[in-house]
Amino acid sequence: MAFIFTMEFPGVGQEKYDAVMKELGLDKKGAKWPKGILSHVAGPTSGGWCVVDVWESEAAFGKFQEKQLKPVFPKVGGMPEPKVTAAKVYFSYPANKK
Repeated sequence: MAFIFTMEFPGVGQEKYDAVMKELGLDKKGAKWPKGILSHVAGPTSGGWCVVDVWESEAAFGKFQEKQLKPVFPKVGGMPEPKVTAAKVYFSYPANKK
């Protein structure tokens, strides 16, 4: 079952987000995204930055978070621990399908 993960980063802006994406090797067209991710969107909020991902499973996200994402934060510096909210995906339909 797929899951939505919302990550809120207080006080973080696009510059830090871009730095994290670069460290992860996900800042270029054709980047090799982690196994299990279905979609990724990000943008500014009134208090920082928000990332919303859809993953195939909680386990896939957990593996990415522990093995790839968390180790990048100290390299970038100034990254707070995000507030992570998870929810089961009830319905998903590609908007560009006819």
